Amino acid sequence: MTDTTDRSRPIRPVRPVMVFHAPYPLDPDPAAASRLRPLRMRRAFEEIGYEVMDISGAVAQRRAGLRRLKELLASGRRPDFLYCENSTQPNALATSLRTGVAPLLDYSIMRLARRRGVPVGVFYRDAYWRMPGLRASGAYGVASNLLQRADLAGYRRNRVHFFLPSNAMSSLVGLAQSDSFSALPPGGDSGRFLPLPAQEDGLRLVYVHYDLTVVAAALERVDGVALDLVVHQSQWRQARRRDPRLGQGAIRVLHKSAGELEPVYGRAHIGVLAVAPSEYWDIAVPVKLYEYLSYGRPVIATRGTEAGRIVEAAGAGWVIDHDEDLLVALLTELRGRPEEVEARAEAARRAAARSTWADRARTVARTLAP
Repeated sequence: MTDTTDRSRPIRPVRPVMVFHAPYPLDPDPAAASRLRPLRMRRAFEEIGYEVMDISGAVAQRRAGLRRLKELLASGRRPDFLYCENSTQPNALATSLRTGVAPLLDYSIMRLARRRGVPVGVFYRDAYWRMPGLRASGAYGVASNLLQRADLAGYRRNRVHFFLPSNAMSSLVGLAQSDSFSALPPGGDSGRFLPLPAQEDGLRLVYVHYDLTVVAAALERVDGVALDLVVHQSQWRQARRRDPRLGQGAIRVLHKSAGELEPVYGRAHIGVLAVAPSEYWDIAVPVKLYEYLSYGRPVIATRGTEAGRIVEAAGAGWVIDHDEDLLVALLTELRGRPEEVEARAEAARRAAARSTWADRARTVARTLAP
């Protein structure tokens, strides 16, 4: 019998498979950081060599994904792990109710994986529903709180590994020592470093909006320092009602999506993460922190926050109390010390090189499938 095999064709290696799950569609140009992270993580798993089976989207899309997973397992091929990016909202309410409601669908996806020996990890992004001052109120709040508790119980029943923005969040979520969890903060994109602009026209800051009270007051007192404020239009209207000084003088307001920020970072010398310390900011790690670093921008952060601890440990900026006078003093000093800004920018670049989204994906793979 003649061997008709074409031995000249290279054999394509079979890539390992992982399952990526999210109870909502992935937005290719997200406006919110909560929807930027899953997009970056999914891309990062492909970047480090995985074939990604995507089970994300509305109910119909996730049901189809569950069928594909069953078929894959029936064929004898087992994914290395299942990684989930949960929703800030309860999973059942993560998409429009018009597209369907399936309260047990996401639980069923994880249960199938666990029963077939596939490790499961969930990035648990937020625990605002445990904070009385932040949780939704009224009938929706009661229903949402019950569904959040049901989601958490389902994760624990399926013995998932919880990935958290910071280890400190474990106590707020209510995890015990018997639960499996570790920190998985946001990452940055590699290859985005931009040189710092010259300071002939003064010092320019960039701030993706959280709380402007102290920053706006400080800028009124320091000449030669300007701020590009990136904020959603709805948040801007609310902020202007609270503080009429905003949008005046040294503050330029920009309404831009995540994909439009590179020129803004290119003009800036320093990123700002000035927030009033709180129980929430003690555990939260903003995606924007690592975005600042990935562009090589040092950061002014607040003492008593997780972001402040990260910046201080890396030497990638300045950490001060949430105080107007201290911020005025710092900006006045930095305005005349470009070499100090450049030194902290170099530390920011080093920190970013160790904290890419691909690094986070490799951490997930090592944790779930060592």
